[in-house]
Amino acid sequence: MFKMIVGRFEIVATSGVENGSVRVGKSQAKAYDVIDRRQAVNTKPEKVGLDLDDAWFYCVRHQGRAHAIALLH
Repeated sequence: MFKMIVGRFEIVATSGVENGSVRVGKSQAKAYDVIDRRQAVNTKPEKVGLDLDDAWFYCVRHQGRAHAIALLH
């Protein structure tokens, strides 16, 4: 199973929305979900079915907002 920690978020590899978003290894990944690690009880993903770049940018942008930093790209 593939997961990447980005600040308060975790990016996990999945089989994709159409395949039930089951967690898989990176080589089998069709999409990635973003989970807020602060929500230990609620593991429902914040974002579902993103590509890896979009998932990473989502995490980075939201980390910046938490610290009142504007991130431009």
